[in-house]
Amino acid sequence: MSDERIDDALTIDGLPDDLRRPILLLAFFGWNDAAEAATDAVKFLRNLEPAAPVASLDPDEFFVFTEHRPTVKWVDGDNARREVVWPATEFTVLRRPEAEHDLILGLGTEPDLRWRRYCRAVLQVAQMAGVEEVVTLGALLADVAHTRPTRVSGGSSNPERQKQFGFQTSRYEGPTGIVGSVGDACRIAEVPHMGFWASVPHYVTSRHNPGATKALLTELDRVFTLDLDLRHLDGAQERYRAQIDTALEDKPDIRDYVRNLEAQSDEESPQDAPAEAPLDSDDIMEAVNRLLRGDESN
Repeated sequence: MSDERIDDALTIDGLPDDLRRPILLLAFFGWNDAAEAATDAVKFLRNLEPAAPVASLDPDEFFVFTEHRPTVKWVDGDNARREVVWPATEFTVLRRPEAEHDLILGLGTEPDLRWRRYCRAVLQVAQMAGVEEVVTLGALLADVAHTRPTRVSGGSSNPERQKQFGFQTSRYEGPTGIVGSVGDACRIAEVPHMGFWASVPHYVTSRHNPGATKALLTELDRVFTLDLDLRHLDGAQERYRAQIDTALEDKPDIRDYVRNLEAQSDEESPQDAPAEAPLDSDDIMEAVNRLLRGDESN
């Protein structure tokens, strides 16, 4: 990669050269981000120490804007105005003086076009920053109960780290998203890679799942000792569960379904959790979704 020309879509603006054993942590809105658990984890870290982007990818080369439309936001101030926000991929820095690693946080939307070029451009950021490892976060829909702790599965390209942290090798075959594509690009470029996946209940249509977000951050903290304070996520997690319990109070069929999921969870080991692709919904899953939305007419 050292002789590769920097991609024209990649803008480098103030990428520091004094980071301590940096890790590139990535999450993407879209197919690999059920309940936005993965992107919420990166946003949590970005909010610990807000900073301007040090690198970004121009969306023009990677998106069909009729599929991922830009949005408009209102900006207050002396020059109040509306601004168009494009689906860019941005990289910020989070320094952790009390930990062994500083972080480069990459947050973006799964692109529509030129995935291999996109992945190579992301890895150029890793090379220029001298990162030790690329880490991807994802979240998938699974047959799990909202009343049980979120399962997180992990994997590493390094067999020794795979064994050290008790990761189970995934044998998943099938469609993949940009997270899997970045992982494969790391393999091709011989860049160390680690990935984490949170399993979220398929029958809940909520946009966010604070328990899954906390579980991903807890696993990151376990592996990289980042000294994260996650206590304020506990309240959000409790409210999330309470809201679902309330929605199910007058739906005995759904409560029975959840109890069956709880029994399965209690019988299985954490390694039995799926490792990558979202699962397809069958008729009962669709019925659960309609009930939770309050639409019982269909």
